[in-house]
Amino acid sequence: MKRRMTALLTALLLALTLCVPALAVTEYGAYYDETDQLGSVELTYQGEKMLPQLTQELGVDLRVDAFTEEDVSEDTSVEDIAAYVYENSGYGCGESKDGVSLTLLLRSTADGAYTLAENDWCVYSFLDEARGSAQELSDVVRDAVSPYMVERAWNGRDMTMSATALSQAVNAMAESVENYIHANASTDVAGEGTEAAAGEGAETQTQEPTDADMNYIFDLSDKLSFDEWAELEAQAADISQRHGCGVYAAFVDDFTEYGGGDSVYKTTYQLYHANELGMGEGRDGIIILLSMADRDYAMFVYGENAENAFNEYGQEQLEESFLSDFGSDEWYSGVSHYLDTCDEYLTLAEEGKPVRKSTLPMYIIVVVSSLVISGVICLVLKWKMQTVHKKVEADEYVAAGGLQLTKKYDRYTHTTETRSKIHSDSDSDSGTSSCSGGGGSGRSGTF
Repeated sequence: MKRRMTALLTALLLALTLCVPALAVTEYGAYYDETDQLGSVELTYQGEKMLPQLTQELGVDLRVDAFTEEDVSEDTSVEDIAAYVYENSGYGCGESKDGVSLTLLLRSTADGAYTLAENDWCVYSFLDEARGSAQELSDVVRDAVSPYMVERAWNGRDMTMSATALSQAVNAMAESVENYIHANASTDVAGEGTEAAAGEGAETQTQEPTDADMNYIFDLSDKLSFDEWAELEAQAADISQRHGCGVYAAFVDDFTEYGGGDSVYKTTYQLYHANELGMGEGRDGIIILLSMADRDYAMFVYGENAENAFNEYGQEQLEESFLSDFGSDEWYSGVSHYLDTCDEYLTLAEEGKPVRKSTLPMYIIVVVSSLVISGVICLVLKWKMQTVHKKVEADEYVAAGGLQLTKKYDRYTHTTETRSKIHSDSDSDSGTSSCSGGGGSGRSGTF
């Protein structure tokens, strides 16, 4: 009885606190931020554009709510908050109120930031039984979102990192809901935004990835089939999460459309920072960008751990594993080799054996050369001394009559001139070169 009364009082308290927004509340369409510290360009786009668009297409309301612990009873769980808000804030599509919400309950720190405990977030869903299981959908979304709810991303020291983690979680949420609804689509299902998806049936299996899907492999130039993209996306996600270093690849039609002027390298690092790519506190990551208009290419490495795994020599060796594939228009093979090599280099770095240029051959060359030169000099000196014999008396070393100089003159014979060719960049066999900027390093050129 006491528990029921507590729940009732909590509900009334929530009604008062949530209906009158605090001064620090920010709404971005389908995204509600009570902390006013989890904003970013990406989250704004997701809340105002991506989530509402998917809601209309799928007939499933997608929501993200970030609440604080202020005015919330200690007996109230994040699940209680999620259920109350969903049922009393007009969430859901159609008569069955189909929808999924991601709810976070953040705890404030002494310096005004916020942390997220392991059990202070939840996924809440409603779904018509004809479209699938609400519990199953919740489990699918929770599994997709979990990698971005880890403590290191919500430790209260860097809210920008927390915003990046939330943005990645929203992308994972949208992708998992979209995949679940398409996989369970049926012609018998009636609902807003679902009839078209049900009627197309098999076409959903060959559809192109949307912006919501692309977290690591950004195929904006349609160079990969859906199955190829899905396989590479899963591989990149696995590598990134295992090593805590984002591994990305992007195909675009023309890099000049994305800013950065006429520098493909500058465009690449601007895209990296604008989309808040990277993982962990240092936003470690590596990205390659290929522009099809003039076949321009750039690589950008950011973060201490990433640059330890991919230093200047490592970057040069890395591009040798995939650049020839791209030069032959082998897009899938190129990305696959790139991902495999990144996995290998990151593993070596974690084992304390990062890829580095070996100095042993140079030492061997120097030592052998020194020995050879010394030996030749000794042999020459020995040969010249063969006609010299030791004299018995000291005066025998003096020529008869002594040394007499009668004339002195200089005679011009010839002039020796040495020239060296100055090589330009175009003389090099390689189409790429090292670059720096954007807080990191990389390479750029053509393929």
